[in-house]
Amino acid sequence: MTPATAVVFGAGNVGRGLLGQVFSQAGLEVVFVDVDDALVSALSGDRMYRHFTVDNDSRTERVIEPVTAIRADDPAAVEAALATASVAATCVGVRVLPTVCRTIAPALLARIEAGAPPLNLLLAENLHEAPAKVRQWLADAEPALDTLLEAGAAGLIATSIGRMIPAPREDLREFGPAVIEVEPYCHLPIDAAAIRGEFPSVPAVVIDPGVPFDYYADRKLFVHNMGHSTCAYLGRLLGDDFIWQSIARPEVRALVRGAMVESASALACHYRHPVGPLLDHVDDLIYRFGNRALGDTVERVGRDPRRKLAAGDRLLGAHRLCLSQGVDPRHIRVGIAAGLSQLADEESPDAASAFLVEQGFSDPAERASVAALSDALHAGFDARTLDELLCARFRGALIP
Repeated sequence: MTPATAVVFGAGNVGRGLLGQVFSQAGLEVVFVDVDDALVSALSGDRMYRHFTVDNDSRTERVIEPVTAIRADDPAAVEAALATASVAATCVGVRVLPTVCRTIAPALLARIEAGAPPLNLLLAENLHEAPAKVRQWLADAEPALDTLLEAGAAGLIATSIGRMIPAPREDLREFGPAVIEVEPYCHLPIDAAAIRGEFPSVPAVVIDPGVPFDYYADRKLFVHNMGHSTCAYLGRLLGDDFIWQSIARPEVRALVRGAMVESASALACHYRHPVGPLLDHVDDLIYRFGNRALGDTVERVGRDPRRKLAAGDRLLGAHRLCLSQGVDPRHIRVGIAAGLSQLADEESPDAASAFLVEQGFSDPAERASVAALSDALHAGFDARTLDELLCARFRGALIP
């Protein structure tokens, strides 16, 4: 009897650290699709990989099996894998996803034309409106898919990836190139409304038809990602190497929590959702940021500030959401100021100043507030000065 399989495009951190685990624990054989020769060779040869779950008090080792891997540039192998898959997923990153869609498209079309049941494709990507964009890329590669997808021949399902999975530390390399280390948090909210046909029972998957999926997506981006980035940018200014060092500082912890509470309050208003569970989520995240065993770095979390400061992304997006709901995002402005500091150091102060205007952050009072906070951060992170700026009730008071 052929085993039920889950096909995962991308054998990187999310693929091995989350999807491989949850699909394997659901009794599915995991077929990874990747172009990394070392990973493909290890996964297909060993048929398993080591997976460590760590926090400050414990370390759990498990073996994820059975698994295998095929190359993404082998169209016959990809078509064969998708032909009988019970579920599939992508976790390759925004830059690679259009190319991967060109790989998936002919295999998905062949499956549909063979009369197979609808395939649900989880999109484990940090990409706004991922289902619509993936559908377009698939249709660009195989025009017939546009009508077939409209008719429900496959499900393109948005997900919210909340687990923190840094690159494996060097001392784990003895377990081979596929070893992975993760935090204990293991929940995978998905957009239940996008499911087509049968969906396998996967205990870690959160299907909440009573809450719009956008709530989970916005919670991830505007609470988790925003708070994580703010912590990294503040930690960098203080010379920290690791996220746990930064969040352990009372002044950073207070600023990060303040920013996350502002965003959580705005989310509660926007979605008419109880604020209590969101505040619990904030405190759980701050606790998770303090996971020393995970070894997550300030450099990794703060990387690419131009993307993370873009309009609609974690910081400016959270700022805009707060203003739309009547919440003053004064702590979020601290995160913006700290992120701009990194952008200024990587590019130039003029580029950082121009960037805000380019992203539609055009209100003079808001820009003056960010500039004042930036000056305060560069002057030595004086808590009293920051507090005075944060407590200024009138935006116009900061305009010279």
